[in-house]
Amino acid sequence: PWFRQKTKYDREHSKFDFTTKVNQVCLKARKVMQEIESAKDKPERYYLLPILSTFAKEQPPNLEEALRLIKDDALKQHPKNSPKNPLFAEAAQHSIQYLAFLAEYELLFETSLGIYDFEIARAVARNSQMDPKVYLPLLQRLNTLPTFYSRYEVDLRLKRFDKALRNLYKSYVHAENL
Repeated sequence: PWFRQKTKYDREHSKFDFTTKVNQVCLKARKVMQEIESAKDKPERYYLLPILSTFAKEQPPNLEEALRLIKDDALKQHPKNSPKNPLFAEAAQHSIQYLAFLAEYELLFETSLGIYDFEIARAVARNSQMDPKVYLPLLQRLNTLPTFYSRYEVDLRLKRFDKALRNLYKSYVHAENL
């Protein structure tokens, strides 16, 4: 016949886990692109958008790392003497817009809050259709709060109650004043 049944040998020696194939392919593709860039075979940032794609297409999406990569890239590209926020530069905004093509702005905003990075949350919200009257007061308030208490507030908003309780305890231990 044109097909053959799997033998015991085939089942035992099959090493590829098909439940995680998307993640494995994304990881391998990302490694190859990063190696090419680090070997200087291609210019720096040449594969930035495809690398962002690999983070966004993992199951579940690894948006935290994608947002960190955007921020790291923005800081590297930003002139030292410029007063402008590096995340509002054209390249960073373009990267955020690209990532939003792969994942919704609301999810990106919540993810950036979840990593307690209020600068990138502001950059994501600025690119989206979010009302500045909603997100600016929220971000300003979070920036004025002590570190662990602001994390507590974020975790409550994201319904991460275990983390919220831990951060509230840390706020108490560090005697943060509200």
